[in-house]
Formats: sequence, C-alpha cells, structure tokens
Amino acid sequence: MKKTKIIRIILLTFCLIIFFATSASAIIPYTTYTYDVGGWMQVSPTAYVPLEIINSQTILESFNKSSDLIKQKYSSQTELVTKPLDTPTDVFVDDLNHVYIADSGNNRVIGLDDKYNFRLMLSTFTNDQGVPDSLSSPTGVFVTKTEIYVADKDKSRIVIFDKVGNFVDIVPEPASDVMPENSVYKPIALAVDNAGRIYVVSATTNYGVLSLNRDGSFNGFIGPQKVTYNVFQYMWRKFQTAEQIESSERFVATEYNNITIDEDGFIYITTNSINESNVDAAIRSRSKKGDYAPVKKLNPNGSDVMNRNGLWPPSGEIDYLNFATAGFTHVGPSDICDVALGPNGTWSIIDTERSKVFSYDEQGNLLYAFCDEGDQKGNIQKLIGIAYQGTRILLLDGSASSITVYKRTEYGDLVDAAIKNTLDKNYNEAVKYYRGILQRNNNYDSAYVGIGQSLYRNGEYVKAMQYYMDAYETKNYSEAYAAYRKAWIEDNVWVIPLVVIVLIIALVQFFKWANKYNKQQQRIQGKHSFVSEIVYGFHVIFHPFDGFWDIKHEKRGSVRGATFWLCITIMVFVYEGVGQGYLFNPGYNRVSILYHAFSVLLPLLLWATANWCLTTLFEGEGSFKDVYIASCYSLIPLPLIVLPQVILTNFVTMDEAPLLLALVSIAYFWLGLLIFFAMMVIHDYTLGKNILTVIGSVVGVAIIMFVTVLFAGLLTEIYKFVYNIFIELKYRYWS
Repeated sequence: MKKTKIIRIILLTFCLIIFFATSASAIIPYTTYTYDVGGWMQVSPTAYVPLEIINSQTILESFNKSSDLIKQKYSSQTELVTKPLDTPTDVFVDDLNHVYIADSGNNRVIGLDDKYNFRLMLSTFTNDQGVPDSLSSPTGVFVTKTEIYVADKDKSRIVIFDKVGNFVDIVPEPASDVMPENSVYKPIALAVDNAGRIYVVSATTNYGVLSLNRDGSFNGFIGPQKVTYNVFQYMWRKFQTAEQIESSERFVATEYNNITIDEDGFIYITTNSINESNVDAAIRSRSKKGDYAPVKKLNPNGSDVMNRNGLWPPSGEIDYLNFATAGFTHVGPSDICDVALGPNGTWSIIDTERSKVFSYDEQGNLLYAFCDEGDQKGNIQKLIGIAYQGTRILLLDGSASSITVYKRTEYGDLVDAAIKNTLDKNYNEAVKYYRGILQRNNNYDSAYVGIGQSLYRNGEYVKAMQYYMDAYETKNYSEAYAAYRKAWIEDNVWVIPLVVIVLIIALVQFFKWANKYNKQQQRIQGKHSFVSEIVYGFHVIFHPFDGFWDIKHEKRGSVRGATFWLCITIMVFVYEGVGQGYLFNPGYNRVSILYHAFSVLLPLLLWATANWCLTTLFEGEGSFKDVYIASCYSLIPLPLIVLPQVILTNFVTMDEAPLLLALVSIAYFWLGLLIFFAMMVIHDYTLGKNILTVIGSVVGVAIIMFVTVLFAGLLTEIYKFVYNIFIELKYRYWS
C-alpha cells in the first residue's frame, strides 16, 4: 500500500513538472496590442510567436552538414565561412524564400536556403577588369528573380552577383557633378524595380533617394524628406539672410535609412527623423500628413501616396507619452529603421529603440504591434532589420548577431484571411473571418469596418453605421448615412419642405413679434420688465448703434438681462458637447459643465476688466457695469447660430460639414462686430480711438493672464515653503 502511494506521488510530480515545463515554453515574453481612438494601448491576441533562432552556430552547423560540392566551392574560404556573424546590418528574403544576411563586419553576404541551411557566401570575386576584388562593409542586399545586388558601402558602389554567387557587374558611384556639394556617396540600402532601375539610399545624402540606371548613370533624386526645424531654428531663420538659410538647410534636412519596393514599383522608405531632438516630435508622429512621416510610399515620380486612413498614422508607437509617466526607459516617438512587405498588401516597420514590430494593412490600419527589448527567446536586444518569409517574419538582432524567426498564429491567420478575402472582393467570406476575429479580440477595429462594409453593400445602412461607430470610422459612416438619408427622403419626400416652411414662418413671426414688442416698450418710462430686457437683445444685434445707446442711456438693458444671455450662451455650449452628431464628435468626449462655463465666462470677464481698466485712463465714459452688460448682449449671435448648427450636425454628411463650420465662423464674426460697436458707443469714442483701445484691451487680457499665472506660481511656492517648515517643525518638536 505504501509502495503504491509513493508511485502515485512520483507520477503526479512528474506530470506537474511536464505541465509547468510545457506552460513555461509556451509563455510569450511580449505583449501584442493595438491602439484605440484615444491613443490608448489595447491588448490583443498574439499574432506571431517565436519559432527558432538563426545565429552563427546554426549557420556553422548547417555548413558542416552541407554537400561536398558546397564545401569544395568554399574550401579556400573556410576560415571566413566559419567566422561568427559580426555586425549584421540587413536581412532579405527572395521569391524562393531564400534568406540573405549582410554581414558587414566580416565583409560578406551569407545566403541560406528556405530551411536556413548554408547555401552561398559573397565576399571575394574577380571584377570586370579581371582584378581580384572583395566587398568592404556591405550594409544592404536586394535580390531579384535572377540577381543579387549588394550595397558595398565603404567602396561606394553596388556589386551585382547571379543567384548562385557568381560576379556579374558593378554599378559605380554616380558622377561627382550630379551629387550635392560636400556630400559623399555611401550606399547603405537599395531596391530594384522590374525595369532594372536601382534606387539607392546613401548614408550622407539628404536630398532623397538616388535613382540610377544599370550603368551607373544618374536619373535624379526622388522623394526628398522635408526640412525639419525646432522652435529655436524656426525663430532664428526669421533673422537670417537667404545665403544663411540655404547653407543651414543641408544640416537640418534628414536622410532616409532603408528602402524596399513592391511588385507594382511603389517604393517604401523609412527615416528616423522623428526623434526626441525634435521639439514638435509628438505632433509629427501623430500627424496623418506625409511631410515628416517616418515611413512613406513613393510612386515612380517621388510623390508620397501612402494611405493613412487608420485611427492613427503608421508611425510606430502612439502611447509613448503615457509610457513616460509610467517610468519606461524609451519614452520618445518610435525610431523607425526598416520596412518589409508582407502578403495581401500588409507591411511592417520596426522601432529600433524599443525593438518592436508594427504591422499595417494597405489602408494604414494598425493590425498588431509585437516583440520587445530583451534577451529571452522572442525578444530582441537591438532590432535593426525585418523581412517576410511567406507567412513568417524574420527579425535581425544587431546586438546578438542573430535572426529570430516568428510564425503566424491562428489569430494571425484569421486576420490575413479576412484581408485577403476583402481584397479579392469575397465580402461574405471575409465577414466570417472578421466575426471570428471579434470573438477573440473585440478591439480589432478593422473587423468592425469589414462587417460594416458588407452590410452597406447589402443595403443594411443602419446596421452598417453601428459597426462603423464601434470602429470610429467616420468616412464610411458618412457614406452609409448618406445612403440611409437618401432612402429615407425618397420615402418621406414631403417632410423636409414642410419642416423648412414651418421653421421659416415661425422665425418670421417671432422676429415680427419681437420688433413690435420692443417698439411698445420704447413708450414705457421707468424700469423695464425682465422679459423686456431679454427681448430687447434681438433689437440690439440688428441695430447695434441704437441698441447699445439705449442700453446705457435709456436703461433698456440690465445686469440681470445680460446675465440671462450669458447663461443661455453657456448652456448652448454645454449642449454642443453632448448634442453634436457622430461625425463631429466620434469619440463622445466627456462634457464638463464647469469647463464650458469657464470657456465663456472667463474670456468675457477678462475682456470686461481689461477694457474698463484701459478706457478709464483714456476718458472712456462706460463703467465696468456698462462694459459687462454690452459684452453679454453681444453674445446673443452665438446661441442663435450655434444651437441650430449643433442640431444640424446630426443630419449632415462629412462633405457638408464645412457649411456648418462656416455658420459658426459667421457667429463669431458677428460677435466681434457687436463688441467693437458696443465699446465705441458706451465709451463715446471715435472710430480710430476705439480701434486703438480694442487692440489695447486684447493686450491687456494677455497681461492679466500672465500676471495671474505668475501670481499662482508664487502662491504655490509660498505654500510649499510654509508646508516644508511645518513638516520640519513637526518632526523636530512633535515627534
């Protein structure tokens, strides 16, 4: 009995050891995630998991196991073949899934087959002059269906080999007269199109990508990166001569660092111009404009044609500002150093600072971000290169001199299948995969968009709009709403004319009544009723000179009437925060009544204070009370126009939105005119004097704000000082 019990314990322990060992091996040492509309990280299922690592040892073992033919071919170079990888700089996969590694430190390129076995080595050769030659610090490699192109950096040339490693040709350095002054040709990466044109990234050239012919003749620069300035440089340029500006630009412009090309001849280029040295890096990394983008897609003319239709632009990390507050080591924008093209229009960039991969579809939607910095299997110490090998991804570790191979998971297969079926226009099939994705990851916005597009094509516009809303997809939502609205109008064609006619009649009758009522109140002597003071505002906004004169001298307005219109304006702005249509507020931002109240009240009080203080010194006849009342009555156009504008935002499409924004601009312009005329009337100023005092009042508002901030800072320091003294006394005498 005791023996049986011991055996059971041993078996149970053995099973537990196997279970925990298996679980430990399945643990992924990084988090896969995307970003939501607010720029917050959303954890998603793992799309890629580490499969194996290719390093110097595995390459040496595969060479030792290679055929006698390969060993004989490199018998005179055995010492070089067996050297460990030293400063690898690039990895490339050709159409046969063969892998090529630019081993810069050993002046060679290593070629592996699709199973990562040693296949060839490019190092020494006899050039076209019949002279023994060799590569010198090759940093980039590109392989076509028939040839291997190597960026031979230190010898400033491109060396071409055939697919079995025989020397073919040399593309020499472009003529010196076509290169910018003081620039040195140092090719570090290259790509070749179907016509044989060679596109070269030079380490010291900031005029764009060089386009060369096979014979080395220069076609021109394409896609130059826009010059970047920090705040100091921008201000300093205002005081520079034309010659100084011209000479300084060559030091400010940034270079590209990597390149690849797709089957259609579109060129993908990367740059690490967005980094912590740029003052406005945060703005640029979140901007969908391509001027300063870290990755671009260029057509043959050099124009950026990349789609940036995702929630955030394809620039790598988005939530790095929150990382900074959380104490992460790398807190700036992503430092992009390479790009690779995957299946079905997908592509990926890598952040060398964080050793992360960011994968996107052809529309610029982030599919997933994965990997991390570290020395565990699956993490990368210094990520410097990326390449797709079918469904696999190869990541080059510059510090460990190794390549980690990642295989796609079931979740990754679902994403790829959904994208493929969408591209092939098998929309119903794509929906099945999108639904499968949402079962595993309800934060995957592209799935909502894909299902919404299928519903839209089937005429189910309302359901499609709901799916678009879940993904914060305003463009497609607008199209679906336009189709829904069109169908509704066709069924209810009489409703809109009826509503418009009723509203016009109601407005005309209301203003007729208000005009008649105001004329009746003119004959009343003494104090006016509260209703009279409110209604009089409609006379003021159309007859400012008479209106503001009567407010001051005939007491047609009062503090309570002015405060009423101030409160109405505040309430309208609060309603604007909650009542706007989806296209104007897709994120459903939270509404703070206090914020909206101060956004109206604070500018008004600052204006009234600054204007009264200034006009008191310049013989203004209006008191602070007069300025306050007149300013509040000047606000009336805002609620009159903003309120219907907010209501209309629920019934317009994206293309019609500028018309509503124009209405708001009219409201503010009207407000400005009323305040200007109000100050002119209540202070009894001439036109010229009123212009000067209005400008002075604006300056006064800025001064008051500056002094207030300064005083608040001083009070904070006093509080800290007193608090520290209190704590010191407490510990000294009361502890």
